Amino acid sequence: MKKRNITAQELRDRLSKDDNYQRKMKEKEAKREELEDMLNKDEEPLVLELKGLGLDIDSVWDLVNNLPHQFLERKFTVHYNTAYETLVKHLDFDYHPKTIEGIIRALTEKEAKEIAADKILELFYKETDKNLKWVMANALRTLMTWSKRQKHPEIGEVLKGI
Repeated sequence: MKKRNITAQELRDRLSKDDNYQRKMKEKEAKREELEDMLNKDEEPLVLELKGLGLDIDSVWDLVNNLPHQFLERKFTVHYNTAYETLVKHLDFDYHPKTIEGIIRALTEKEAKEIAADKILELFYKETDKNLKWVMANALRTLMTWSKRQKHPEIGEVLKGI
């Protein structure tokens, strides 16, 4: 006997009545909220310093891909080149890898190359976390000229490897 496909609505109805599924979803949401709270506390020193520079942000991630977009509402859509030095300085702080990722992504701007490229290159060679190493390699692709990147073939290898 051939099974009948179910609709998305039928699946939602089944899952809404499945106590085991509902328990797992509540546990997953609680863990997500716990991680979010921890990350907010983790990046607090950086956020406070950036606010002191006049940037109205709640997270370093507000600086990432912050250009206005027709479909996405963005809280923060101004240039933040005055924050580059502060962001680079905070790369030496003992932050969670997600906070470091946010800092590096915020520095992945051509205008930040003079301030950020050398520090990110230094960290690239020390990094052991595969995800962060890729984020750094991706940033260096933006921050370094092609000829300078050719002196560091490891950058290209990391970008190809993931």
